[in-house]
Amino acid sequence: MTPAIPETLRANIDRIQRMALVVGAIGVALCIVQLFLNQKAFFQSWLFAYLYWNGMVIGSLGVLLMHNVVGGNWGVVIRRIAEAAASTIPITFIGLIPVLLGVRTLYVWTDPNWAAAHPSVHIKHSYLNIPFWVVRALIYFAIMGIAAWRLRALGNEQDRAPDPGIFVRMRRFSAPYLILFTLTGTFAFFDWIMSIEPEWFSTMYGAMFLVGQMLQAFSFCVILLYLMQSWKPFAGLVKIQQYHDLGNLMLAFTMLWAYTSFSQFLIIWSGNLPEEISWYLKRFNGVWGGVAWFVSIFHFCVPFFILLMRFVKKNPRLLYLVAVWMVFVRLIDVYWVSMPGLRQPYFFTWTDVVAPIGLGGVWLWFFLYRLKARPLLPLNDPRLGYHELETHVIQDTPGIRELGYGRNG
Repeated sequence: MTPAIPETLRANIDRIQRMALVVGAIGVALCIVQLFLNQKAFFQSWLFAYLYWNGMVIGSLGVLLMHNVVGGNWGVVIRRIAEAAASTIPITFIGLIPVLLGVRTLYVWTDPNWAAAHPSVHIKHSYLNIPFWVVRALIYFAIMGIAAWRLRALGNEQDRAPDPGIFVRMRRFSAPYLILFTLTGTFAFFDWIMSIEPEWFSTMYGAMFLVGQMLQAFSFCVILLYLMQSWKPFAGLVKIQQYHDLGNLMLAFTMLWAYTSFSQFLIIWSGNLPEEISWYLKRFNGVWGGVAWFVSIFHFCVPFFILLMRFVKKNPRLLYLVAVWMVFVRLIDVYWVSMPGLRQPYFFTWTDVVAPIGLGGVWLWFFLYRLKARPLLPLNDPRLGYHELETHVIQDTPGIRELGYGRNG
């Protein structure tokens, strides 16, 4: 039996899914053309696109783990969205293959002559070598894949039977795994991004990226929730308070992103060491300096003041528009963080646009495939029976108890 999603909603999802696949396939095909025209530009653009969309997956997994640990009614209505996004790990695993193929083009530490000429990098050879780098990538995906699979399996089990013990098992699994997730994400960003410039390092780097990706995931969930709020089973169940809570979380993670980013800058600026300030010198000069100002103003200042306003967070459409902007500005931030280490001086290539669209289209196609394979709301979740959402509301709402499972769920 397929999930009892309203036919009109299912038709819309199917239509968007087909469009995403077509756009994604065309984008990937154009990227392959660039591979033969300018191999270096292809690998650089693909790495940027990969970091962004893999961030959506990692951020969604972080949202799931955090919600299971801290609780809160805000997470119930976005849980299936986050679970579907986290379960797209196979797509991002495949997306890593071009990065592996281009590792010698993207990372200067893979050149033994270059590393030998730079003692601060050569001393890290036991860590920065291709075999160990690949093994670590496989370990990162294994850890995150196990977490996504386990949470999805527990969700399916909870849908089948109203056992309160399943919710306890989710929390017991998520609490230690949240720590492991943080460590895994931190080291993954060290390997995939920070090692582009192996002479530079920052202990704040992993936290800065993790926070940004969770902000990206929250924004994506708000967008999907708004687009589906008028359809069953969301209609009548999604309340203004849930939007308000999600808006507060977006505000909190916007502030936390700014805190980690500014803390890193302040520490390096006050130290004023040549080997540290080089990272910012690359990003504050020329075209990259303009991008830095754009990110500072529109990733923090403007969203911060907008999200401080309660009426914005209590207005679903306004919060939706803020979320759309945050998803876009996160793309610019990833571009600003990753590309200056590869392109000095700045130059633009058309695959900088095509690569994120192509990989994003394929990712969105698979995400929607995973989303529509299961009930859009978690059945038997004890947090559905709070305040105004009493049990009789759930039982009397068409499309809740009748929801089944897809063959691919």
